[in-house]
Amino acid sequence: MAVLNPDLSIDTSADPDTPPATGLIGLGYLTSSVHQLRDRLGADQRGLAPDGVTETWILHTPAGAAHLWASTTAVAEELDVERRWLILTTTDGIQPVSFGVLPWVYKAVHGSTAAFPTATLPHFTEATLHGFGHAYLDYLYLRMDAETGRSDQLDRAAPDFLTHLRRPRQLNTMLLNLAEVLHNYEWSQASQAERVEWARMQRPTPGEGLRYWKARSRWLYPSATGPHDGDPDLPGRLRGLADAARENRHSLLEVAPERDFVLHDEHEQTLRALADIPIPGLDLLQFPRS
Repeated sequence: MAVLNPDLSIDTSADPDTPPATGLIGLGYLTSSVHQLRDRLGADQRGLAPDGVTETWILHTPAGAAHLWASTTAVAEELDVERRWLILTTTDGIQPVSFGVLPWVYKAVHGSTAAFPTATLPHFTEATLHGFGHAYLDYLYLRMDAETGRSDQLDRAAPDFLTHLRRPRQLNTMLLNLAEVLHNYEWSQASQAERVEWARMQRPTPGEGLRYWKARSRWLYPSATGPHDGDPDLPGRLRGLADAARENRHSLLEVAPERDFVLHDEHEQTLRALADIPIPGLDLLQFPRS
């Protein structure tokens, strides 16, 4: 059992309520070895695997619990061999499917969100670029919230004090830019009735938490004051954000050397991976949007 906290610390000794091994839905795959998973997430829990025998890990993330399960058991000489692990989560009435655990799982196991879009496969018919974009948006918000909450615990004498102190603002800028792109795309796909309802939305307040950050740009988009048709090219807009991050890196390094450039580069790589994943947009969904 492992708990991944919003600040990215991992507690392998915690024992929260364990989700059932039945009633799970597959979200995607992760490539890793048994040794790597044991090193990152602690001991496996074979009894909780769908077959009751195979290695499985339960990772509690800020976005929900994820099961990591392989269809076969590794023998001793295969513990360092990379295998594909199915990422499962409880359905809990989620419609459409939420992919929010994926960035956290990849961050916990591989140390980066950059490859989380590769988790999807074409047969996951409810996977959309829009859904993956919102999974990453939620991740950025929860990271920012956690970083803000521990700012009073920072060591002012530490050489990386300014990097930690200013990281929440850096995450804030990243998530707002992404939210604008996602909302612009949503506007392009909305019906006239949806646009009328959208234009009536009241400005959210910061006390509303994640909902506030997800809606902050949306309230600016009534047709009278915002983009009338939106931009249907979601991959192109995401790639544009990635290109801007890469092009601005050198100047940022000069004017703000205390910036977290590991986070900066990871964000650019994640945006580029999102832009390149071969899954559809909202316009190609074969089921009603909620």
